Amino acid sequence: MRYHAIAEAAAEGGWVVAVPAVKGAVTQGEDWADAEFMARDLIATLFDVPADTVEVDLTEVGSGGVDSVVEAWHAKVAV
Repeated sequence: MRYHAIAEAAAEGGWVVAVPAVKGAVTQGEDWADAEFMARDLIATLFDVPADTVEVDLTEVGSGGVDSVVEAWHAKVAV
């Protein structure tokens, strides 16, 4: 199971991560590796599957809050 996730640098440090294909799926990580792990763990928890069966393609996007991060992702995909 593979999902695309998008990450935005948080003002207080770390990363805010959203999985646009799953409404409301937002998490955070202390660093890039943690952000990727947290995204995999979030998806695994939501779909009740082992985390090692989940792959995440994590992409950095600009700032502006989680809503703008998701909007930016949808705009990128639509192009």
